[in-house]
Order: sequence, then C-alpha cells, then structure tokens
Amino acid sequence: MRAPWFLILITTPIIHSASSFGQFTTTKSRLHSPFHQIKEIAIDAKRNNFSTAARILFSDLRGGGNENEGNSECVGSAAPEKDSNKGNESWGISLSLFITYLTVMAAKCALPSTLAILSSTNSGLIHQSTKLSRDDVISRLLALSTLSIAAGKILLGPVIDSLGGIKSLQITLLALVMCLGSIGIAQTCPTLSSLALYIIIVDFGFSSCWAACVKTIREYTEEKRWSKEIGRLAMAARLGNAISFAFFAWLLQWASSRTPANVVTSGVDTSWRWVYRASGAIQLIPLAMLTHFGRKGRDDLAIQKEVKSNKAEQTTTRSSPMVSLSILRRQASKPEFWLHLLSRTITMVLVSFLLFIPTFMTQCYEMSTSSAARVGSVFALGCLASVSTLAAKTYPSSDSARMQSQSSFQSNNDQSLTPIYKRKACFMAMFLALSTGCLSAQMLFLNSIIDLSSTLGSMLMFLWGFSLAIPFYLPSSMFSLKRGGKEGAATIADAFDVSGFGLLAVFNGFVARVIGVKGDLNSMLLHRKQAWIPVFSLMLGGSIVAMLSLFSAVWLEGKHDFKSTN
Repeated sequence: MRAPWFLILITTPIIHSASSFGQFTTTKSRLHSPFHQIKEIAIDAKRNNFSTAARILFSDLRGGGNENEGNSECVGSAAPEKDSNKGNESWGISLSLFITYLTVMAAKCALPSTLAILSSTNSGLIHQSTKLSRDDVISRLLALSTLSIAAGKILLGPVIDSLGGIKSLQITLLALVMCLGSIGIAQTCPTLSSLALYIIIVDFGFSSCWAACVKTIREYTEEKRWSKEIGRLAMAARLGNAISFAFFAWLLQWASSRTPANVVTSGVDTSWRWVYRASGAIQLIPLAMLTHFGRKGRDDLAIQKEVKSNKAEQTTTRSSPMVSLSILRRQASKPEFWLHLLSRTITMVLVSFLLFIPTFMTQCYEMSTSSAARVGSVFALGCLASVSTLAAKTYPSSDSARMQSQSSFQSNNDQSLTPIYKRKACFMAMFLALSTGCLSAQMLFLNSIIDLSSTLGSMLMFLWGFSLAIPFYLPSSMFSLKRGGKEGAATIADAFDVSGFGLLAVFNGFVARVIGVKGDLNSMLLHRKQAWIPVFSLMLGGSIVAMLSLFSAVWLEGKHDFKSTN
C-alpha cells in the first residue's frame, strides 16, 4: 500500500497542536543545569552504580532531562542517592508493568487463536454432554468467560486496593501459569468441561490486571509520569495482541509439523496445546521482574517518603475494602464520575468493534478473508500510533506542574494563561470528533450516498483507531489515580469497566444477530450493507454522546482541581 497521504492531512492538525502544547511540558526539565547532570553521573560512577549513570546520560541524549528534578530542593549529600534509588525503582516498576500487560494480553489471544481447533472433533478433548453439541459448549464457554470478567471487575477492585498492586499481579500471574499450563497438558485437561473451567478462572484473573497495574502506578510513580505510564500500558496491550497472533500462528504450524506419525493417522490434532503452554510459560518473566523490583521498591519506600511533601498520604498501612468502597461512594456523588463512566462505557464498545472489523470489511467492501484480517491490524496500528506519540502531550498528568512550566515559558507576556484542563478537554473532543467523522463517512457509504474503495475504507479504520485510543485509555484511568488515591484507585478503575463490559455483551449479541440474519455472503451487496446500518447508527450516536460527556467530564474535573490548588 502506498503512503497514506489522506491520513497525514487529517491527523496533522491534531499532532501539530499537541506538539505545540508539548513544548510547555518539557520547558522545565530542559532548563536543568548540565553541570548538575555531570555531577550526578560522576557521583553514581564513583559508587559503582554505573546503570544509573548510564540511564541519566541516555536520558539527556534523548532530551528527557532529569526525572528527579522535583527533589532538587533536598540539601545534603544524601539527596543524589535518594534520587538515584527513586529513579532505579521507578524505571524497574515501569518496565515490569509493561512486560506484565504485554504477556497477559498476549495470553488472552490464545483462545481466539485456537477456537477453530477446539470446536472440531479432532481436538483430542472428550465431549461428555449428550444434550449440548460441541459448538453449544464453546458458545456457552464464551458467554461464561465474559460473565467471569464482569464478576472480577465487581469483586476484585477493593481486594486489589487492600493487597496492593504488585502482590495482586503476582497472585494473578501465578494463577495464569498454573491454569494455562494445565490446559497444555492432556492429563490435566482431558475434556471440554475441564477446558471451560480453566478458561473461566483465567478470565477471572485477566479482569484484575488493568486495575492492579493502575494501583501499582499510583503506589510507585510520581504524578507527573502517570499519563506516560498509562500510555505505555496501552501500547503493551496492542503490541501483545499483534505479536501473539503472529507467534501463535507460527507455533501452531511448528507443532503440527512435529506431531508423531501415529497421532496424525488417528486424526487428532494436539498442536493447540502448545499455544497454552507458551502462554503460561511467558507469565514467569513478569512474575520474576515484579518480585525483584517490587522487593526493591518496598525496601526503598521509607527513603522515598522523606523527600515527599505530603507526609499524610504516605502512610504504610494498607487500605481495607470498606475504605475503598467509601471512596467510590464519595466520588459517585459527583457529576464528573458519571460522565467519565458514560464515556468509558461507550468508547469500550467502539474499541471492541475490532472483533467485527474483518467480517464488516469482507461483507461490505468484498475483501478477501486474509485482507480483511489485515484491516483489523490497521485499526490496532492506529491505536498504537496515537498512544505512543500523543498520550503525554494531549493528556498530561499534572495540571499544576504544567501551569508552572507554561508560566515560566511565558513570564514576559501579560496575557492570561489558559488552564491546562481546558486544553485537555478540547483535545479529547477533537479525538472523538474525528471518530464521529469516520463513522459518518461509513454511514454515507452504507447508505450508498458515497462510494468508497477498500483502500479508503482501510484508511478510515486507521483513523478511527487513532481517534479512540487516548480517549479510551487515559481520562478514566487518570481520574481513578487522582480521585481514588492509594486506597481506591483500583476500585474506581474496575467500577468504570463493569458497565462497559455489560453494554459490550449486549452490543456484541446485537451485532451477532444482525450478521446472522442479514449478513449472509450469498445475499446481494446492497442488502449486506443495509444490514450494518443499525450497528453503525448506534456507534455514531454513541460517539457523539461520548464526545460531549468526556469533554464535560475533563472540564469539570480540571476546574475542580484547578480551584483547589489556587
């Protein structure tokens, strides 16, 4: 495919605006004295802490400045050492969370990658039910797995806040290793019923991962880095999906080629078990990283608390589920909470349409199955491009820090400064306005008002993914971190997802019925396009509602925080 100039023309205004805004976010760090950086590198080298010295040096080469400049007011010879410990711990936790979410989302693709084999009679799984067919068992498995995720979102939020993010992730990863590994062994997973049980437990564990990662960010990361950390988690999710589908396809082919001759002649295909063995094994990597860096973080926690200004927040006591629920009830009394919940619920449905993109492109654009599958990757690529380049620029973590940076940059101007929350609200509205535009173009195509080629349809999918990623991942997660605090961040994050999964289950059922009734490939193209009109009408209306609700939520949240700090 040639260079998509159409995409460049549309996305350039957003990127240019975000880049101009990003100049204010980096002014403060670039004003830091280079002599102070050289002094820190020399001190770390003398103490044989060469990893920290190298990291500081590479940070300067990238133009990132000193991450620990907020502690430069500390006096005495111990200040550089505290900054060094803080940077090492924060860097290790950040990398651990990235690898954790990447491997977890990769493992989540094991079931879709093997679903066709599991539903066939040559999978090697014994079907014991006489009332239900194999397809019925698989269908109920998918429904129960969705309910398992919803149940986890309801129950596990306060538990995560009570246990802590890292301990919750360690328990989840251990459960995934055991369950996925058991599926990969014929002796421990001989029947369809045992497979269903393991998958339900796995999905129950999956439901805790996002909230546990958010909780860990709240515990170990400074506020000015929150948006970057959330953006990295979003990148990890998309990379995990993309890499796993390609890797599992290769693994299935490799395992089939190594199947013994006697098994091949019997017609049994056990290559799918290798996918679950690999999915369980890779969870050991983040488990080891979290154990190592989490231990270092706990050892250094007392030192870090000495250099933080808000001593009341840095208590060593764990929160209880009742405290987390009380925080949730208090935040639920504010309008911005419900506006965030509404926008998060709708954008979850829009982002999850990824599952139906190949079917839509096949039926309405008459693309081949393989080409339509690639369009799903194009949508994911748009999401990845957005969160990897614009997350921190369009939705920065701390309004107060950005206001100080902007004030120092414009100290000679007499014009009044625009509060950062207004810029953030406008950026979110711009993203969802782009989403609304993409859906409007598809609606015009489905109604045969305009004619779109498959290339233009694929470009619209890229733009749609580009427009949805940041509004979906950042605002609600940042609200959970700020308003939930260390005692309720996971509970609020899970509360946002519960309604999203509920609406998603209803929407997916509606789309499946529409496709089954009117979306037959043997019907005329006009009839197939008309079958998708109700689906896109709902998504178009939802995109408009999400744009208005998210703009209002960010505006009200920022206005409240701005008044409380001034």
